[in-house]
Amino acid sequence: MADPIYRAPKGTHDVLWPESARRRALVGVFADIVEAAGYSEVVPPMFEHVEVFRRLGDATDVVRKEMYEFEDRGGRHIALRPEQTASIVRSFGEHRPNLPWKAWYAGPNFRYERAQKGRFRQFDQVGIEALGPEDPHLDAEVIATAWRFYECLGLQQVTLLVNSLGGPDDRARYVTALHDHFSTDIDSLSEDSRATLSTNPLRVLDSSRPEDADLIASAPSMLDHLSAEAGDHFDQVKAALTGLEIPFTIEPRLVRGLDYYVRTTFEFTSEAFDAAQNAIGGGGRYDGL
Repeated sequence: MADPIYRAPKGTHDVLWPESARRRALVGVFADIVEAAGYSEVVPPMFEHVEVFRRLGDATDVVRKEMYEFEDRGGRHIALRPEQTASIVRSFGEHRPNLPWKAWYAGPNFRYERAQKGRFRQFDQVGIEALGPEDPHLDAEVIATAWRFYECLGLQQVTLLVNSLGGPDDRARYVTALHDHFSTDIDSLSEDSRATLSTNPLRVLDSSRPEDADLIASAPSMLDHLSAEAGDHFDQVKAALTGLEIPFTIEPRLVRGLDYYVRTTFEFTSEAFDAAQNAIGGGGRYDGL
């Protein structure tokens, strides 16, 4: 057989049988679990006005470096969706459904990332969003729903990491403390982290570069900068998870990759996967999005 004239673009791949069947089955399991918990499917468009996604945070890598943006033939500035939370919130604002509104979704997202093992420029995602109440027990419900999904898939060695980013004032105080901390020995930071520090100190905590490890390990904790209200909210989330018998580890440097999160943030990892790509899910509260 002759070599193909065209191949799938870099960072993409064809999903053939039997992987396509496994993927369909995975989405089916997810749908059964979340619909039993009261979530209804929403199918947002694969592209939006770029302003929808700029609300993710102008200093985030997703907005600054990774979005597929273009001007369509009508002169509109459009972007392929890099994630779906912002689209779900836009849909809520447009259609104004009754509260609480619980939505689930599944489908591809697009990010111009460095293509490597386990990381693609088109990737599929499933997720849920619960809009309305500020009840911390709803945070725990979302986490518990994801936990049940991983259990049903039979995933092993799953770890739940949780943190609180507090409110906007708490976050601002913490950002100042982080900037001061990293600035004391800025020359020891990697070149990327020095550049990040000037725009978004929180993102330095995400660095995996060896030269940044010591300063990150000694960085101040977000939990020491929480207001009494934010601390109480986090305590209730932890108590609810304990009541549901869901084990968790507090990770005070867990900030996630998008700027809209406030208060509860969480991430699931599994040692069954490669250490460099062991995150299998995550999310958080986004009151201001």
